Amino acid sequence: MKIPLQNKKKLAAQTAILRFLYAGGILTAALVAPKLLSLLGPADRSQPRRKALYARLFLARRRLLQRGLIYLDENESGSFVHLTPKGEKSIEKILAREYRIPEQVWWDGKWRVLIFDIKEKRRRIRSTLRQLLAGVGFVRLQDSVWVYPYPCDEFVAIVRAHLSSGVGELRSLVVEALESDKQLREHFSLLI
Repeated sequence: MKIPLQNKKKLAAQTAILRFLYAGGILTAALVAPKLLSLLGPADRSQPRRKALYARLFLARRRLLQRGLIYLDENESGSFVHLTPKGEKSIEKILAREYRIPEQVWWDGKWRVLIFDIKEKRRRIRSTLRQLLAGVGFVRLQDSVWVYPYPCDEFVAIVRAHLSSGVGELRSLVVEALESDKQLREHFSLLI
């Protein structure tokens, strides 16, 4: 499903606000989510462009409040915006989708194989898991068997926590050899 361009801009502003609140400040956001600063653009915007930016951010904040992802804390020292638990889950989903496994300098010759068996009543979780695996670069051997050449224990732990999935549903194997892995080695540009 494609999102119309104007909706992408709305979602980008909302995501930027969520990232900022999740990270805890502009300096951390600049380190963790550098795209946030590019969304805000140059600091010396002209007055009309600056007004348009503030209007967009105000509208994004209002939408996040309506969706229950943030709340306002108003007291005598000012008003502050905070993430709700629902907002934290939402930004964690976004971060999980954007997670990248650090690529190693050399390949150790072992394959990391993830297999899962998620029941039909959790079909949405199964679908989300497939999207996450494809997003970080795993290759599908079968619907519930995925392969990656580099260590990915941290990613597996994050996925288990994110999907509330135990070891029984998602198993990780380190395999010395795979039958007919030439295409996989070519896909990942691995030389032995």
